[in-house]
Amino acid sequence: MAETAREYLIHRFRGDAEALRSRCEVLQRGTKVPGPDLPTSRQMASACDTVVGMLEAIAPQDEAAAELGALVALIPVLEQHARGHAASPPMRAVFAGAATRIREVEAVEQRAAQSAVDDGEAEPGLADGDADDDRVEWAEEDDET
Repeated sequence: MAETAREYLIHRFRGDAEALRSRCEVLQRGTKVPGPDLPTSRQMASACDTVVGMLEAIAPQDEAAAELGALVALIPVLEQHARGHAASPPMRAVFAGAATRIREVEAVEQRAAQSAVDDGEAEPGLADGDADDDRVEWAEEDDET
């Protein structure tokens, strides 16, 4: 079964939180590494957990369009969180980054849907979800927030 956009985003931000916690362990041992300090790394991991919670609150959908709509609806909430952390650029970056990732996912899903229409796999007049066989298979990425 292909990974959905929701699953991809959950996996990505859960992975970011785990990477930040691993970083905290290294910093706690006294090893100096470039990047955010220990308290900031902990806060960023917590912010990633918050994003994962928001994503998990979206019920899995059988229709890609419905799931995508629910993901896109999170963008204003994430942007509000980013504005609320204006004094902490690393924290702001987690929430703004999540909004950006959702926009990127939306763009990829829209290109895939349009490609399916262009290839004759779906008809433009079909209702959302009627041509759901065009789900994008999300690949795992190694980059962090």
